[in-house]
Amino acid sequence: MSLNVPLKKLVVEWRYKAELDFYARMDQAALGLSEDFPDWERSALTVEVRDKKRNRRVHLSVKRGFFDADGPNPLTDIDQAGKLASKICRELEIASLTRCGVRQWFAADLDKPFALMVDEVAQRFLNRGPDLTALLPDKVHDVAYTVDYETSEGWRYNLRLGPMVKSQWFQTILYEAGNFETGDDAVETFEKYRAGFPDQFLFIDVDCYRDDVGVDKVESLLTSMRRKSQELVTRLIEFSKRK
Repeated sequence: MSLNVPLKKLVVEWRYKAELDFYARMDQAALGLSEDFPDWERSALTVEVRDKKRNRRVHLSVKRGFFDADGPNPLTDIDQAGKLASKICRELEIASLTRCGVRQWFAADLDKPFALMVDEVAQRFLNRGPDLTALLPDKVHDVAYTVDYETSEGWRYNLRLGPMVKSQWFQTILYEAGNFETGDDAVETFEKYRAGFPDQFLFIDVDCYRDDVGVDKVESLLTSMRRKSQELVTRLIEFSKRK
């Protein structure tokens, strides 16, 4: 299947048990990323490296690390994050993770009015039988579909979808200003990123995760999550575009 999904934000997270020598190792792990993430920020408890030209960052703290990307290429960034996670865990001498996951947020322009999307999502995703309709006879003003699933591969995902307007997106999803360029010569600014959203769209949030993962399995697990989730989103968008 040819994937062309409107992925707007991505976070890949890995969690691990706290070790006393973490703080002695985290700077070396971050230094190993400096070529691709030249901007950095250090506190007493965390280290963060950023690539503001590509709106990406890697954050490390004592029990978790994550890769955060805004407006990423959906076919490559999850795989890149898997390689980064494996490299960082080797530097930290971590052999297993308590959890590994990827969360993706999509904004699909269906070229439909907001009110029509509300009606169609309610009709297609929510079973409103006569008993429930009698109990709740009022017109549906807004709607969301939220379900937890478990795959045959043994990992789980939480799916949320529903109609959304641009302002709702930026009220729902938090952004780190340090992921974007600023100043007179800036190109990849937050304002440019924000302007790229349609006025109303189908919001899809897919949060995939698995507990107790060996570091040697991270890259294959994230690849599996990427393939399944993005194929799922493609089908959901096609289903929602139907007249």
